[in-house]
Amino acid sequence: MNNYAQRFKNLSDKELVRIVTVEVHKYEPEAVKAAEAELSKRGIGKLKMAELVKEVAQENTAVQEIQDYVSSSTMRFTNFCIDFVVYIVLVLAGSLALDSVFVTTESDLILGIGYFMMFVIFMAYYGLSEFYFQKTAGKYVTKTIVVTKEGAKPDATTIIIRTLCRLIPFDRLSFLITKNGLHDRFSNTTVIREKD
Repeated sequence: MNNYAQRFKNLSDKELVRIVTVEVHKYEPEAVKAAEAELSKRGIGKLKMAELVKEVAQENTAVQEIQDYVSSSTMRFTNFCIDFVVYIVLVLAGSLALDSVFVTTESDLILGIGYFMMFVIFMAYYGLSEFYFQKTAGKYVTKTIVVTKEGAKPDATTIIIRTLCRLIPFDRLSFLITKNGLHDRFSNTTVIREKD
C-alpha cells in the first residue's frame, strides 16, 4: 500500500479518478484503495469530482467506440492482397521506366537501382497515401482508415514508423496471431471501419 501511495502522489486527479472508476478492474485492491486515499487527501469537491468522473467516462466511451470499429482480420487480409497487387503494378511500371532510362550491361548497378526503386515506391505508396488520405487502395475498397489508438489522424512521424515496420520479416503473419499486427503495435495505430 505504501508503495502505491508514493507512486500515486505524482498522478493527476483525472488519472486517479480513472483508476478508481473505469480501470478499477486492472488494478489490485490495494492499489485502488491507495488511489482513493490520495483523492481523499486532495480534498476534491463533489462538483469537481463529478466533472472528472464524467470526463473519464466519456474518454472510455470514445476508446470503446474505436474498438467497436476496428476492422476484422479478413478485412486486413483483403487490404493486404489489394495493396500487394497495386504495389506490384507500380514496381513493374517503374521497371519499364528504369529500362528505358538506363541502357547498361552492368547488372549489379541495375540491380542496386532496382532495389532502391522498389524501396522508394514502397515508402511512397504506403507512406504518402496513409499520411494524406489515411488509406491505401485496399482500404478504399474495404472502407477502412488508419487512426491512432485515440482515434486521431496519424502525424508524419507515426506514418513513417508504421511504413518502415511493414518491412519487418513476418509482419504480415503477425495478423494471424492478433488483430493488430507489428506495424500497428510499434506505431500505436490501428485500422478501423470508416464511419458513414
